[in-house]
Amino acid sequence: MDVSIAVFVIVVVLVAATAQSVAGFGFALVMMPLLVTVLDVRDALVVTTLLGGVNSGIIAATSWRHVPWSTVVPMLAGALAGMPAGLAVLLLAPADAIRLLVGVSTLVMAAALIRGMRFGNRHVASELAVGAISGVLNTSTGTNGPPVVLYLQGREHPSAEFRGALNVFFVTCNIVTLGSFFAARVVTVDAGLLFATALPAIAAGSAVGHLLVRRVEPAAFRRLVFVLLVASAISAVASAVIGLA
Repeated sequence: MDVSIAVFVIVVVLVAATAQSVAGFGFALVMMPLLVTVLDVRDALVVTTLLGGVNSGIIAATSWRHVPWSTVVPMLAGALAGMPAGLAVLLLAPADAIRLLVGVSTLVMAAALIRGMRFGNRHVASELAVGAISGVLNTSTGTNGPPVVLYLQGREHPSAEFRGALNVFFVTCNIVTLGSFFAARVVTVDAGLLFATALPAIAAGSAVGHLLVRRVEPAAFRRLVFVLLVASAISAVASAVIGLA
């Protein structure tokens, strides 16, 4: 394992965990576009999924009692249905094509979050569709959060229900996704070592985030996170274009 790459991954995880702690989103959206510029696409996705599962699991452990299961269960069903398609993309598409997909999808989803898009009235079909889109993205790009965030924001759940629904959904999807990665032999020793090396950065980023919450205006920090998302997405697109050229 290259030391410089390990240091880069640790810094990215620290920034992503800080963003998640302060702004409430951005962990995978920050990590994945940056990691694919220095790592094999599959290793980047495995590391993001492992660390994202830990990050969501910590929050889910304290908020699962508030989960609106009538909303989450259909989304999970849709995600399970969509995951095989995303895994097929990961296994069959060229690495640089996936890098391009990661960058473009991050730009699109960041734009949707910036505009504050909302879905329509609650409907089981909508929840299945949102879950399916998220499932495809989870196993192909690792950036499955925005469709679920946008849908739950439109439902206007209390903050405890919103956090519970979001993180129980994420940790469940990540567990299933990791199982599919092991079955498809996508997980490598290098990815495991990078995960173990960067794991403490989640706790450090969370601690930094809690300090920043008291000192930085949340709205201003969210704008900074959006700038970071766009910059990381552009870097992934540029890396992909260079590789494809």
